[in-house]
Amino acid sequence: MSRKSVTVLCVESSEITALTGERGVNGTFVFKGMYSARYDGYAEGQFFDPSGLRAAVFAALERMETSVGAPTKKIFVGVPGEFCRVLSGRHLVSFQRKRKVVPSDIDFLYESGFSDDGSNGELIRRGSVYFVTSDKRRVIDPVGMISDSLEGYVSYFFADPYFTELMRNILGEYGVRKIEFLPVSLAEALYLLPSEMRDEYAILLDVGYISSAFSVVCGNGIVYQRAFSVGGGHVAAHMLEELDIPFPAAEAILRKVNLSSVDAADSRIDYSDGEGSYSVPAGKVKESVKEGLDLLCEEVNGCLEQCGGRALEYKPVLLTGSGITAIRGAREHMSGRLNRVVEIVTPRLPYYNKAAQSSLLSLLNMALESNRAQGLFHKLF
Repeated sequence: MSRKSVTVLCVESSEITALTGERGVNGTFVFKGMYSARYDGYAEGQFFDPSGLRAAVFAALERMETSVGAPTKKIFVGVPGEFCRVLSGRHLVSFQRKRKVVPSDIDFLYESGFSDDGSNGELIRRGSVYFVTSDKRRVIDPVGMISDSLEGYVSYFFADPYFTELMRNILGEYGVRKIEFLPVSLAEALYLLPSEMRDEYAILLDVGYISSAFSVVCGNGIVYQRAFSVGGGHVAAHMLEELDIPFPAAEAILRKVNLSSVDAADSRIDYSDGEGSYSVPAGKVKESVKEGLDLLCEEVNGCLEQCGGRALEYKPVLLTGSGITAIRGAREHMSGRLNRVVEIVTPRLPYYNKAAQSSLLSLLNMALESNRAQGLFHKLF
């Protein structure tokens, strides 16, 4: 496999995806091999079926490697919000005299900014919200600036040992020895949101199938993050309870719903599969879907209350993920329930500009950046 290529493992709450790719032209990617395997998922910080997780990881890697034509030697594993904790805070270091800030000063600020006793989990990444020089200038990158002190508002990302140990055991059994963990929330923030949007606070909401993550982003860091086990699957489950139909039929009907449409009183939604045919009242389906979305909005409102402030009062909720973005009218309904603008953000990539691809492509982007930063040429120059 080319040295420019990296392999990532995206662990979502409905499927596992293995992808090998490299950087293309104009910010695009070149995919060497990719495969997704469905499994039972996770909730409340626990996988429902670890043996099913193992089978999905093995299947995804085997099929992906068949396309690539080479075994996986190193892999970047995305840590979802359910298994990732973010700690943010300010720290100040002083110099003996005014001088140029160098990269080692930033490393020292990070190192002295917190003491790790292991209680927070495994440190997997650090990010900077912003830096402040002695003349009170707030900057994203202070390297090269003249100052006699450096204050940093920084973020530390910790992975749950339950997640890292389980993934190391599974990947080690498969034969992969080099493993690096990356926070999916930060990867999405840096890839999906332009730098000018991150100059001030931005709200990013990734809704998955069973689990979702709410993040407040600023600069190159995250100042607040909370994950909760509510997603698009819960909307379909609510339909199942209300309409008394099998779960696969509820998921299929959900894809046909348009919450913004105006239907006649006797309108129905029809669906047929190998198990049978179903016809349900369109009005009842819409009400059920809205009630399911309201459960999600309650969780988001709780997050907004916890981290709320003037800086976030008029900020839109930037929605991404595979959970509900495909439901027509869901964005408008959430906007009304949250009493703020809701916008869908997607990868800026031809043919892959779908919110369902956000976590996978964001993870690939961060893995490629990490691989480049670890290269010998970059370290030297």
